[in-house]
Amino acid sequence: MFLTETDLINAKLTADSRLDENDILKYIIKEDENSDRKRKMADGERYYAYEHDILKKDFRQSNISENGDNGDGQEKITRFVNPNRSNHHNINCFHRILVDQKVAYLIGREPVIKINYRNGTERDRDFERAVDDFTGEEFNGVLQELLTGASNKGSEALHVYYDRNGALRYCVVPADEIIPVYDSEYEKELQQLIRYYDTVVIRNGNKYVRKRVEWWTKEDVTYFIEDDSRNYILDNTVKHNPSPHWWGVIAEEGYEKSRKAHSWGRVPFIILKNNHKETTDLEAVKGLIDAYDLISSEGTNNLLDLVELYWVIQGYGGDTASAISRKLQINKAVNITDSSGNVEARQIELSMDGRLNFLKRLRKDIFEFGQGVDTDPEMLGNSPSGVSLKFQYTLLELKASGIAVKLKQCIKELIGYMIEDYNMRFGTEYDSGMIKVALKRNAVTNDYETVQMIQMSKEILSDETLLSMHPFVEEISMEKDAVKEDEVVKNREKSV
Repeated sequence: MFLTETDLINAKLTADSRLDENDILKYIIKEDENSDRKRKMADGERYYAYEHDILKKDFRQSNISENGDNGDGQEKITRFVNPNRSNHHNINCFHRILVDQKVAYLIGREPVIKINYRNGTERDRDFERAVDDFTGEEFNGVLQELLTGASNKGSEALHVYYDRNGALRYCVVPADEIIPVYDSEYEKELQQLIRYYDTVVIRNGNKYVRKRVEWWTKEDVTYFIEDDSRNYILDNTVKHNPSPHWWGVIAEEGYEKSRKAHSWGRVPFIILKNNHKETTDLEAVKGLIDAYDLISSEGTNNLLDLVELYWVIQGYGGDTASAISRKLQINKAVNITDSSGNVEARQIELSMDGRLNFLKRLRKDIFEFGQGVDTDPEMLGNSPSGVSLKFQYTLLELKASGIAVKLKQCIKELIGYMIEDYNMRFGTEYDSGMIKVALKRNAVTNDYETVQMIQMSKEILSDETLLSMHPFVEEISMEKDAVKEDEVVKNREKSV
């Protein structure tokens, strides 16, 4: 769940009308843990980790309906357990495929970060290197983690902080650990944020699970810990509590001389919403995936339990029938002396056509309503053209476009923290408005057609844009350097 400032005031009033932080936190965290939104977050995480609901079903058990023994005609449901029944579970990981497909499509290739200098501003190579270092290999990995979490849980958060060495860092904080508090009027600006998570406390050799809480505002953060009575008290392991967002340390000859409290003037968390409703990617297809898992598992268990041949033995007692069965297994034949007896082999036929057709229909619906690309060869064809491939990506592009804008805003906001840090250290006055972010879609394309279009666009588009679209180019700056080196070598050879 998320709160507004009005909700926070109401929570204070609900907590026995006392402005006590312990009661407020108890009330808010309990409501959040039991919320429908957090349950759906857990579902998205479970299905991404292949922990589907089908695993809870025991196929060895079934319910039998029969009339009651007392003759009142009332239906009686009894549970029948067959220990010999197969209990196999098929996990069909459509949700993970759809999420990974979306993540790879949007940021499988590193985003293009450009700096647009203001009129009259000279190009700053040191600043450009600082931006490149900040948005290096780790950057794209964190973005993939962020987008995956938002797809599974409806939202995910980035936290910006300084490490012990004074370096600006960032990391993903799971959305199921946070309660964002937005402004009451537009519910857009993040005013406060409560983060809670479990931690293990060891006392007298025994382990206890206790919650830690961080209450972030635009100016500071207050740390709480759960005591043995399940009350939230100030964490006495934190020297300054509340603490500023970070300390500016002044040192001489390796020793700390003084420190000054600093704050960002905003809550140092960046929340990426999966969509404006913050729904998960699982919600649209969970019922379809559950049906696919159930039908697929039922069919597998029926096949595993299928007896290829069974014998019908007539005119003999039970013991004789068993003896005949053993002779059939060993000798493949048996003598019958009883004229009324008969031994007949029969085969069970299990119809699969209807089941397979229904599974195909479910698969089609899963990819359609999950807005993904079905990679089944029947759907793509043997040699699809560029137009055909683009058509296959229509739904994925529709889904990706919704979060792409939000993702670019998150990237700009994150780089904004880096720029603010750079300005403080070097006395510059750059701002995040100079940063332009472009996401390079990572779709399956017809490379021949793409290269042809690039050739035809040489007089229309810039070389940098054409390089970014070329299927063989992964890193634009490296490719530009390589082209320059080739030109130098060619000119040198011509001069010789």
